[in-house]
Amino acid sequence: MAKKSKPSAAGGAVAAAPPTAPPAWELHTGDCLAGMATLPDRSVDVVITDPPYEAEAHTAQRLVARAGGRLECEPIAFPPITEEQRTESARHMARLARRWILVFCQVEAAMKWRAALEAGGAVYKRTCQWIKPDGKPQYSGDRPGIGYESIVACHVPGRSTWNGGGSHGVFIVNKSGDPRTGHQTQKPLALMELLVRLFSDHDELVFDPFVGSGSTGVAAIRQGRRFLGWEMNTDYAAIAQRRLLVAREQLELSV
Repeated sequence: MAKKSKPSAAGGAVAAAPPTAPPAWELHTGDCLAGMATLPDRSVDVVITDPPYEAEAHTAQRLVARAGGRLECEPIAFPPITEEQRTESARHMARLARRWILVFCQVEAAMKWRAALEAGGAVYKRTCQWIKPDGKPQYSGDRPGIGYESIVACHVPGRSTWNGGGSHGVFIVNKSGDPRTGHQTQKPLALMELLVRLFSDHDELVFDPFVGSGSTGVAAIRQGRRFLGWEMNTDYAAIAQRRLLVAREQLELSV
């Protein structure tokens, strides 16, 4: 089992698995920008993260389907990312990573993330797509729906390698199937495990500065990678910590 929480460098709590029982993990509660500033250059292997959406996605008229097909307005509960936060987080991600940096975003923001990561010194490689076969329709019926999200893939300077060979950067995975955590933009574990397998190697350190409900960390543990993450929202951090503990315990039981 994981150790009890202890103070973190960013002023939050840290939960960590025993260092003698890989894969180890750490989850910090607090501002990821302050937290990343405490980490040395090239101290993580791969960054895989899903930052907050842009302001245009935050609307009071956002419709979601509930039980029985009932439509309800459900605005996104967390604030949109600012340009200052994008610039600063991208600078740190480019500084910290030894290899890949993968950032989920709306297609409209892909060029913004590319520019921010390149400004930090990363090299743009590709904008990948997560296709959602069970994505919601366009309920208004007046335009095409969006059944995908973009994933901006950058790398530090130097030769890049991944475990996908010549396969496409198009990942077709249903949104639904996992138990719901209460986080509105929870990513499916099947997708996150696929990205972890493709863009990192066994025992490498996967970093997520915007942890949310912890799907990246759970995927990393289940795929034999170490994990480090930050989450500002204390409720989401508590959810992520429980999921990471369960993932670690399940791994121990399966050995």
